[in-house]
Amino acid sequence: MASSVENETVGVLYETIIGEDFDEDMFRVLRHLSVDSESTDEEIASKANMSVNCVRRALYKLYDARIATYRRVRDTKTSYFVHLWRLLPVKSNIQTYKKKAKLVIDKLKQRLEYERENVFYHCGNKNCPHLTFDEAVEYRFKCPVCSNPVQFVNNEKAIEFLSKKIDELKREVENLPP
Repeated sequence: MASSVENETVGVLYETIIGEDFDEDMFRVLRHLSVDSESTDEEIASKANMSVNCVRRALYKLYDARIATYRRVRDTKTSYFVHLWRLLPVKSNIQTYKKKAKLVIDKLKQRLEYERENVFYHCGNKNCPHLTFDEAVEYRFKCPVCSNPVQFVNNEKAIEFLSKKIDELKREVENLPP
């Protein structure tokens, strides 16, 4: 059995991989899964002191995130299918996270390029869209939704934010084990 420090470290790693969908039920289930052995959802529920439905919900989220896997076998006594769950090796999870992070970095870079290459205008109404210079000229510097005049919007803060976020994610990916 892993120490509580190791469990916390693994929990943080998986929380990073899964993102905001990671919850306490998933962490409790993770504590009772192993790379080396398989467990049924009923066994995990018993060990974690959780309902089987909560355990199954958490297991399927872990499966969707490519953290856990299962194999289905037929119980010879009952003829029902039983799912035997286990963790995937951490290395494959890190690789999955790296791929996701690189996709996010690419999208952020595209957005940064768009922000740098355009000048924006806006009427001040939260429900109205920001317009590029070409769109503002096309609409004669009037909002196409509310017809109010549009004003120049300084997007330096957005550019700065995107640049910082890209750098943070790059550093995070570089600091992960190979």
